[in-house]
Amino acid sequence: MHLERKVEAIRAAMPAVHEHVYLNTGTYGPLPQVVVEAMRSVSEREFIDGRITRENYERTTELKAAARQEVAHLLGCHPDQIALTRHTTDGINLAVMGINWQPGDEIVTTDMEHPGAQGPIFNVIRRYGVSVRTVRLGTGAGDVVSAIARLIGPRTRMVVLSHLTWNTGAVLPVKEIAELAHRVGALVVIDGAQSAGSLPVNVKELSVDVYAIPGQKWLCGPEGTGAVYFSDDALDQLQLTIVGYASLVQGALEPIGGYFVPKPTAERFEVGGVHMPAIAGQVAALRWLREDVGYDWIFGRIAALGHYAWQRLAGLEGVEVLTPPDRMAGLVTFTVRDCDPQQLVEKLLERNVIVRWITHPYSVRLSAGFYNTEDDIERLIEALLAVRSELLGARRTTG
Repeated sequence: MHLERKVEAIRAAMPAVHEHVYLNTGTYGPLPQVVVEAMRSVSEREFIDGRITRENYERTTELKAAARQEVAHLLGCHPDQIALTRHTTDGINLAVMGINWQPGDEIVTTDMEHPGAQGPIFNVIRRYGVSVRTVRLGTGAGDVVSAIARLIGPRTRMVVLSHLTWNTGAVLPVKEIAELAHRVGALVVIDGAQSAGSLPVNVKELSVDVYAIPGQKWLCGPEGTGAVYFSDDALDQLQLTIVGYASLVQGALEPIGGYFVPKPTAERFEVGGVHMPAIAGQVAALRWLREDVGYDWIFGRIAALGHYAWQRLAGLEGVEVLTPPDRMAGLVTFTVRDCDPQQLVEKLLERNVIVRWITHPYSVRLSAGFYNTEDDIERLIEALLAVRSELLGARRTTG
């Protein structure tokens, strides 16, 4: 299909991108029509037929299996290594809380991590006397591997870091870091919130142990959906923190010899009932991306738009782009001289341009999805120049 026609067809399936200059996929991706239809269909069936029929239980099992299969296809692993979650933070918690920590054990992480990863880390620090060693990475440019290598030692039991940082949009060299961590027997836990759906991911090639992802960002699925990959080593080492009906082998739901028997697959990390309309939407989103849009096309499109935005912003006087240009995808962070990022974002919203501000570093962040166009970037630039002129003019008037 011709590029323009393909982009038009994609945008026609996502009405929100016509309503706004939608440049905040890193928070929520726009919902495709197939997702809304899938969720509505399941909701209506549950409303009319109830949720306790045998057929409904069978459909639930099939839908959950389909979701694991689609995530496995995305991440390059086996469905048995995937557990369904509610969001990225679920997956990080399952990993970080799954070790029988001892005082003196160490976690290595970076100063660029999202609170969804920081929270579980500091929880085990407080509860178990674990030490954290934090690598200062700046914007994520430079020799990241050497910086992290200096803090990995014989007491390191886990390394927790992002594949694509949520703040500056830097793609970190995960594979090289995983090799260093494995030399001392540490598990490698990856926050894939900004990478899943925005750049190619093969967890086997990356040699990571845990890879947690959300459904609602670059994968354009419903809120309350996500998944997490566990390597075979991780499945062998990590203990269950929260256990429920879905975690256990069928037929072994009564204690055997005083013990419950967890499932042999990553499904052991699932607990109980889920919101089936959301799972249906997750499956619909992933199938649409894989079959109709195409992951290779998506990754290339996002990279091209990200670099286009980087170049246009970097060419503006008074704008500093923080994202490393040689280590990026579709997320671009920048500051505008003499303009407060939060105020800038609010003024852009008045012009129907949706980006966001972040606190660390205090800046403006755009995230260009595969559904965006160069015209969206130009409309951002136009609005940015107008807002800056307005803010500076107001400052001169009041000054």
